[in-house]
Amino acid sequence: MTTAPTDTRAPHDRRTRLAVHRPSASPAARMALGAVAVVAVGVVLLCSTPVVRFPSWREVVVAAGSAVSLWCVWSLRAELTGEVRHRRVGLVTLSLVAVVVASAWSIGALAAGGPTLDLGVAAVVGVVILACHGIRREAAVGPTPVPRWFVPAALAVAVATVGVWIAIDARPTRALAAGVAVTIAACPGAVGLALPAAYRFGTRRGDALGVAIDDAATLAVSQRIDTLVLDGLRTFATGKRVASVDPVHSDHERNIRWFAGALEHASDNPVGKAIAKLSARGRLSGVRTHPGLGMSGSVDRHPVRVGRPDWVGIDATERVGITVGVEVDARPLGTITVVDAVRPTSAPAVAALRTLGVDPVLVTTADPLTAKDLAEQLGIDRVVAEAGPTTTADLVSDLRNEGRAVALLADAPEDAESSSVELVLAVGDPPAPVTVTLAEGDVAEAVTALSLARTIDTQSRSTLRVATAYTAGAVAVAAVGLLPPMGASLALAASSLIVLASAARLRRFSV
Repeated sequence: MTTAPTDTRAPHDRRTRLAVHRPSASPAARMALGAVAVVAVGVVLLCSTPVVRFPSWREVVVAAGSAVSLWCVWSLRAELTGEVRHRRVGLVTLSLVAVVVASAWSIGALAAGGPTLDLGVAAVVGVVILACHGIRREAAVGPTPVPRWFVPAALAVAVATVGVWIAIDARPTRALAAGVAVTIAACPGAVGLALPAAYRFGTRRGDALGVAIDDAATLAVSQRIDTLVLDGLRTFATGKRVASVDPVHSDHERNIRWFAGALEHASDNPVGKAIAKLSARGRLSGVRTHPGLGMSGSVDRHPVRVGRPDWVGIDATERVGITVGVEVDARPLGTITVVDAVRPTSAPAVAALRTLGVDPVLVTTADPLTAKDLAEQLGIDRVVAEAGPTTTADLVSDLRNEGRAVALLADAPEDAESSSVELVLAVGDPPAPVTVTLAEGDVAEAVTALSLARTIDTQSRSTLRVATAYTAGAVAVAAVGLLPPMGASLALAASSLIVLASAARLRRFSV
């Protein structure tokens, strides 16, 4: 087990750092998308409001829609290439088919003098697809995974709709209108946006709470986790504190505090720093460190030794924590016991873990007596004391053999390199071998991370079901001729807005 260096940065600085590595759209891309949205609104107004029209407005509307369509094709070219390379007809392919069909319909309406609303179909569909693509890029997540049959089935329904309408109605225009409406209604705006939107809003809420979910795959994994290994003291402790001062004689306590505290001001280890808080800094001289024994020196011209009890001539009973003896002027005065300072939030966080169905396991380098006391304070049943370099990896292997899905809350990211855990939570600057980066690295943040990841996953799945039902309903209405192409375009935009509004609720997430 690795001992991580102390991170002295303020929590605000660390939380700011979590958000820095989060990918986001460039200001230029945001401005361009905003301009296109304004164009789409203008197109809809021109198509629906005669009073704002001007000469040649029809040509301008179709030209704007064609330009937006071309931008869609250009923006999605990389994702389309990926689908072609993998020989898969996916959501990007269906989106581009809808864009091309909508553009062709608008151009055809201009050439044939068709209904004015049909002129703006390409612009509306193009803006919705571009907006969804922009959100996916900002979230660094691909479209929501859907079954392989979804896209071929949607295209088959569109073709079948045209065929059925030609069979029952001799007018090709009516059949084509129904087919175009079905293709647009089946466009995976809301369906493809369910996961990226939830991930985008959820991860930014996580950044504010001090947890950065670095991989969308973490969401599904978090649902399986049933064991969390707490590896290292920093996951639940803030350092060391003095638990007791035990003088040989009651009138020695003041001297123990003064001389031991003054001498330990020269110490740079956690135990010494805790003892140093017992007194102000005295006049020190001749300070020496004795490896494995303790420290000696002169405080206000009095020789002082602080270290192992037997080194200063004291027989100390075994107790929780680290006990040091204090000698002044060659006289043993008593002992000081230092223990780990458990965070006040740690025990409630462990209880919260259990409500999530996650069993905590503590791994520490402390002796068995101290480890047992820490586990009792935290409410942890399973503890591994006197951990060595391979203890954590061996423990994780045993837990996996028991059929457990294990997450690791580590003092440092490198602790996970030799562990076959499913999920790692740690303090670390990306790129680090972690899937959740924490600001403080304590168990309370681990609870927040697991709860947030599960909430994002649950909400995205729920939204996907609603979006799928909405899309299926829109396709059915379009197939029977009750939803014209522009109506299908506006329904597509509305469904995407509904998904975004649902995902935006994650901004209010709290444990």
